[in-house]
Amino acid sequence: MDQENVNKLAEWIKANRNYPDEQLRQAALQGGSSEENFNAAMNIVNAPVATLIYKGVGIRFFAFFVDLIVFGVVFWLFMRIFGSTHAGPCYVWIGAKYSTFNETTLYGLCNLSAILYFLTVFVYYVLFEWKIGGTLGKLITGMRVIKVTGEPINLKDSLIRNILRIVDFFPFFYLVGAISIWNSKIKQRVGDRLAKTVVVSKNSNKISL
Repeated sequence: MDQENVNKLAEWIKANRNYPDEQLRQAALQGGSSEENFNAAMNIVNAPVATLIYKGVGIRFFAFFVDLIVFGVVFWLFMRIFGSTHAGPCYVWIGAKYSTFNETTLYGLCNLSAILYFLTVFVYYVLFEWKIGGTLGKLITGMRVIKVTGEPINLKDSLIRNILRIVDFFPFFYLVGAISIWNSKIKQRVGDRLAKTVVVSKNSNKISL
């Protein structure tokens, strides 16, 4: 079976669907196509179409809050490992600062521990979306990340869409990302647009006849 010829035959059948199937079959056979190729082309033409249910801002924010619980647990573990209070300069930090006797103290993660924490969060997003289609928040809320073509994303796609979270987060709390989703027919934030990905219902692989 010649797949290229089958594809061309399928396109020809689609363009002539107003004719009966038997008439199309006879015309195809008379034109030199084999019975096998014609049947394969008809299978393509009659194949059911998958529907993609794109997910908007509301449910995606809820998934983000679920992931915040995961990040909170990770933060607690880092505090236990690296300590919770730090005196002196903190160039990269996460937590709360307070001053006593002209000395500033940080309650949280400072410098190396803060960098490791942010890297852990980034790796969490990248690996979970690449390997299982979504973070725990997305999976719990019934969503997954796929290519716009409906295929699973690869590592490159996941890296692009998650690096661009920095842009989507601006100026605060994913405002740029929300505006991008509201202005996209397929609900893409900036990272999705560049990675050519979409967030859909996990049931989007269901077939509609």
